[in-house]
Amino acid sequence: MTTLTTRRELLGLPSHAIKSAAATGTVVVVFQRFAADWINLLVPAGDPDYARLRSNVRIDNPLPLDGFFGLHPALAPLLPLYQSGSLGFVTATGWVPEALRDRSHFQAQQLAEAGGATGVDGGWLGRGMNALGPQANLWAGLAAESSAPVSLEGYNGTIALQDFSSYDHGSVAGVEATALIESLAEMAGPRGQALRSLAASMQAIQADPPASSAVAYPNTNLGRGLRTAAEAIRHGLAPRVITVTSDDDWDTHVNQLSRHEASLPNVASALRSFHDDLGEQMADVTLVTLTEFGRKAIENFSGTDHGTAFSMLLMGGRVNGGQVLGQWPGLAQAQLFQNEDLMPTTDFRSVLGEVWGRHCQADDATLERVLPGGYATRANWVGCLT
Repeated sequence: MTTLTTRRELLGLPSHAIKSAAATGTVVVVFQRFAADWINLLVPAGDPDYARLRSNVRIDNPLPLDGFFGLHPALAPLLPLYQSGSLGFVTATGWVPEALRDRSHFQAQQLAEAGGATGVDGGWLGRGMNALGPQANLWAGLAAESSAPVSLEGYNGTIALQDFSSYDHGSVAGVEATALIESLAEMAGPRGQALRSLAASMQAIQADPPASSAVAYPNTNLGRGLRTAAEAIRHGLAPRVITVTSDDDWDTHVNQLSRHEASLPNVASALRSFHDDLGEQMADVTLVTLTEFGRKAIENFSGTDHGTAFSMLLMGGRVNGGQVLGQWPGLAQAQLFQNEDLMPTTDFRSVLGEVWGRHCQADDATLERVLPGGYATRANWVGCLT
């Protein structure tokens, strides 16, 4: 059996990596692709216009949170985490600058993951990782999905890995499979040391894979991704950031109520399983959700169309939970964006900036490079982390 020191070296972890990672922890970014309807997930039950705008798709029995907002009943497994203070929300998030609002799924996803207007260099997490400087830890940036997302573009150390049991299908900087990496390293000679380190790390993981979780996860992309994320953290790989995709039937133009009843239990189960799987290790982990845009406040009879503002969920030991932060703009006609959408009052970059800034001890100048536009700096933080 390899010694701990040897195992760290094989995994690309210097002897100080575990201690260093504990000081900054891990940020897990869950992207809810194809526009989650947060108005029906974090229900504004106290707004008299909610029932008026959604006579067919409203949630009549939300789980009470704070006297105004309620939680969709299918998300009930998350309620104890909210009550204990390890889970919270920021409402009415989105692009505050109107010029950046876009209702095209793919354009809006591109903008959100870039973290700024078209033309910025790479993704916001890629810039964030590069701002940290060279990473001796090969596992610092992990995409627990089938491929690296736009948000990590520009960081050449990204490992894309959806499941440790099929690790030979992983990729780093677009190079797929262990054998190809080894071949390239051989051809590169002395300059192939980084590739050789990667190949050694892959072999070490294949020889000594993370222990399988004792917690049951749903068999969805979100469930599999969060299980992989938990395994990486528990195994001591010390990732700085992990990205996960949630494609849990969010594009609910029709039959929204029944579709949410089918999909939301899996979402709640995946998030709760991740929390329970890590246990005390959640003290150094912050999970934050993001979607490209919300859905219209006004229903289309059996569903909701592409909208603007959404909400963000945060979970972890550093989260200032048990509350809904942000400013609720209201659902009265005069308060809606273009007479049909929830108005964003908190730029989502303020939330991401606070999460990244606190975990990575980034100053305002760095945060402005990571998430340009002036919203990520400390003056705009909402107090979502302690």
